[in-house]
Amino acid sequence: MKKLILPLFLASALGLSAQKKINIFNYTAYNLSNSLVGSNQANNCYPSVSGTNHPIPVAPGGAVTYNGYYGSHLQNPPINSWNVELSPTSSSTQPSTSPLLITLGKTTDWMMNKFSLSDPSGAPLYYSGASIGMIGCNTPIISDLTPSAATPYPFTAFWFPVGNETYFVIQ
Repeated sequence: MKKLILPLFLASALGLSAQKKINIFNYTAYNLSNSLVGSNQANNCYPSVSGTNHPIPVAPGGAVTYNGYYGSHLQNPPINSWNVELSPTSSSTQPSTSPLLITLGKTTDWMMNKFSLSDPSGAPLYYSGASIGMIGCNTPIISDLTPSAATPYPFTAFWFPVGNETYFVIQ
């Protein structure tokens, strides 16, 4: 029995470590709301994984790290389940404890964040909603959003991968 348990434990530990992290840092004075999406860019964006409990709030000056889809309910704020699209005709909702999310964590990466800001009273800000990352399948990455005359964002935002981690920073 011990010979069976040890390999299973090692396989699950290695599987969890293969999942990619996303780190979200809110250096603004506003409430940040996030909608996270992951996909396999090399396979026409399938499988695709997106959190079901939107928005994922991060308070002013706050931060959160998700170590992948699996176990995301253990973070604060929790992501309790994920919409999973394996193909254009196959979708389901998986709890954050589903073993399928371990496999998907190995074959997908964080694709984008659809986010918005609101003032401390909850009122949305003008030009506060945007998307960053790979907005569509096989499109160039949008790695930064900076204010301009056409889009007077009340923030500057950055999205960048480093190794097995992705960072979203808004300030």
